[in-house]
Amino acid sequence: MNISIVGTGYVGLSNAVLLAQHNKVIALDIDQKKVQLINSKKSPIDDKEIISFLANEDLQIHATVDKIEAYQNAELIIIATSTDYDTEKDYFDTSSIESVLDDVFSIRDKSVNIVIKSTIPLGYTKYLRKKYNSKNIIFSPEFLREGKALFDNLFP
Repeated sequence: MNISIVGTGYVGLSNAVLLAQHNKVIALDIDQKKVQLINSKKSPIDDKEIISFLANEDLQIHATVDKIEAYQNAELIIIATSTDYDTEKDYFDTSSIESVLDDVFSIRDKSVNIVIKSTIPLGYTKYLRKKYNSKNIIFSPEFLREGKALFDNLFP
């Protein structure tokens, strides 16, 4: 399966490494340095298992900053972008998710499957399905620890 993962923080990179064991994964990020590290089989984050897997396992993973490369052949797109919580405004900043969806749907049709792994407010997936007229947007919560993200994915 061709999978694209947007965002290479703890959630995105751990899922990319996990899925790249048996699937072709493209990791999309806006940070060229992170992309270069991943393509050099080095982890941009401090996670023992991710570091080991990148260095030692035969993974089908390629990182890029090119949205077209990431989206054009993806059968599944996983969004793992930052949605920082603003305590003063009492809301999650979900603008990165909608920016990704805008990009995806400018390149692909509405039939592509999209999984959101970012933290989002209640009802947000329903809102996105209506806004983008797509039933193929789903939410899958994550419960990963920083520094142990791949371990937590491997041994939930």
